[in-house]
Amino acid sequence: MGTIRPTNIVVVDDEQYICNIIIEALSSEAHNVVSFCEPAEALAHIENNAVDLVLTDLVMGDYTGVQILETTQKAHKDAIVILMTAHPTVQTAISVLKKGAYDFLVKPFKLDILKAAIERGLEHQRVIRDFVNLQGQVEFLKVANASVAEENMTSFLKLVVESCKKELAAHAVCVTELDPESLDVITEVCDCEKEECLDILTAESSKVPFSERDLRPIIRREQIERDGELVTKVFISQPIVIRGQLHGVIDVLIARRFDELTRGQLDVLTILSNSAASTIANRRLYRELQRSYLEAIRGLANAIEARDKYTAGHTDRVCKLAGLIASELKWDRGRMNNLVMGCTLHDIGKIGVPDSILNKPGPLTDEERYKMQRHPEVGLRIINEIELCRPATPYIMAHHEWYDGSGYPGGLAGENIPVEGRLLAVADTFDAIMSDRPYRKGRSFRTAISELVKYRGTQFDPDIVDTFLEVVRGGKVNFKEMYGHEEDLSQVDELMVIEKVLF
Repeated sequence: MGTIRPTNIVVVDDEQYICNIIIEALSSEAHNVVSFCEPAEALAHIENNAVDLVLTDLVMGDYTGVQILETTQKAHKDAIVILMTAHPTVQTAISVLKKGAYDFLVKPFKLDILKAAIERGLEHQRVIRDFVNLQGQVEFLKVANASVAEENMTSFLKLVVESCKKELAAHAVCVTELDPESLDVITEVCDCEKEECLDILTAESSKVPFSERDLRPIIRREQIERDGELVTKVFISQPIVIRGQLHGVIDVLIARRFDELTRGQLDVLTILSNSAASTIANRRLYRELQRSYLEAIRGLANAIEARDKYTAGHTDRVCKLAGLIASELKWDRGRMNNLVMGCTLHDIGKIGVPDSILNKPGPLTDEERYKMQRHPEVGLRIINEIELCRPATPYIMAHHEWYDGSGYPGGLAGENIPVEGRLLAVADTFDAIMSDRPYRKGRSFRTAISELVKYRGTQFDPDIVDTFLEVVRGGKVNFKEMYGHEEDLSQVDELMVIEKVLF
């Protein structure tokens, strides 16, 4: 695994013995120290190499320490500059500090004072670098938490990518969620400045030798030529680990003139990988919980259907039909999950309807019809205290509303009816017509399609009906599996022509 490079210190003084003393004093520290007696050589070095701290004399013949300061600030925005002089004045000290120098030492000085000034400067630099990087993560976590609430992993991974690009000035970033057992890709989001950067990142990522025993970040550096000058290519692969297992990887490619990867930037990657790990784990727990709830709900729905032999399988068929319509409308995964729950629960309120009404072979009385029409409200009361079931609310409450406002229980009309209810009304009615009922045998495919077309715009949302007809035309409904026989789909166009003539 790669590590952060040692601190690069440049000493500039036109007296060689001063340079030698400083280098000797810093030899025991974990620094790369270079010295220059010629200021021009120092300026060239500063412009073309990574620099963290500069220690420079104030007056050096035709050059001044201010020139060294300005060049350093231009080439390295967060470098620390400490000036030295044997002829101090208060005005000079104030002037260089205003220009951005970190400290001002008076010659001769004790080496302990020099070391203390350097350590203070480097610590100040570390704080600034870490604060700049970690400050951005506060905003990231705020936005990320909102994304997690929507349970949209792709949106969350996009936030991770954007944060990497911003905080690390990365040229290419790729965040991948993996199956911990097979290591197959589940979700992947990448972004890059240029296509070739992504190609390089992909090639580097394929070489990453993560193992069960070593799930630490990997950092590789390489000198390359870009636009006629040497730059350092830094590849970082940060694992996303949950309970000791690899669940994903954040791959980052940085190409810059100077290798200035800081501890704060690595901390950013750690925060991002930990946040991704938490999000992945929470989403999977949520899905397991949701799956358990759905299994319990299906059991309850089956129990309701068991009271009426004529409606056996109705819920499953309606789920399939509604799912085909929603797929045609390009609903996302979250809405599709809610649709399954809503369709499964849409008739749960019938648990409060007596068997004598559910299975009555003849017409209902007004009182019986009133009790039957209350099942959406009963269903809502059943799920109202179950937070996970809240997405089913529009399906339960609105699947008996009519597009013209004459439905129940709310008498809603048009787009005031939730689209979930409008969609389910089409699927529910089609299956109800095709299936056996206590008071009649199942009707024909022709009759079911004719009813949808006839009441298109009165009972049903015309756009939803049209979408369903497209689904049927496209052969996407397996009538043999659902109803036990094939259907002649050419009847759809024929019936539409007839209805247009009649109405």
